[in-house]
Amino acid sequence: MFGFYGLYHTTMDDKGRFALPAKLRSVVGKDKKPLLEADLVLTKGLEGCLTLYPPEEWADIQDRLSSLTFTRKDFRFFGRRFYSSAGLVSPDRNGRILIPSHLVKEAALTKDLMVIGVNRWIEIWNPERYQYYLEQFSGSYEDVAERLFAGDERQPE
Repeated sequence: MFGFYGLYHTTMDDKGRFALPAKLRSVVGKDKKPLLEADLVLTKGLEGCLTLYPPEEWADIQDRLSSLTFTRKDFRFFGRRFYSSAGLVSPDRNGRILIPSHLVKEAALTKDLMVIGVNRWIEIWNPERYQYYLEQFSGSYEDVAERLFAGDERQPE
């Protein structure tokens, strides 16, 4: 199966490690190799989470960002925040990943975590922050689905 999906509850230990859910560890890429065995990139995500990227997805992001012009102030700001918080992480033999302390603070992580598969990447959330995020967009799920599946990706007014 290709792509990450599902919502998983897990915990972070005192050293800042958490175990990737087994169902996510078993996801393979197009080459039939597990996507989460190599070095992965963990960085600041959007809406207050952390994002874990497999190498292929990270390469795609690198290509996209490399095509933007450095003279744009918003790109420079985003690039500084995005890349300065990024780091390589590798699952240990038990599937655990160490979250750097600056990222624990960035995402307000505590012992309890939510790990979410989002097709091409994985997000790591503080459960309370995730619940707040969902509440902010309640009722819009159907509206967004209608626009996306109708081929209309314009932002709502």
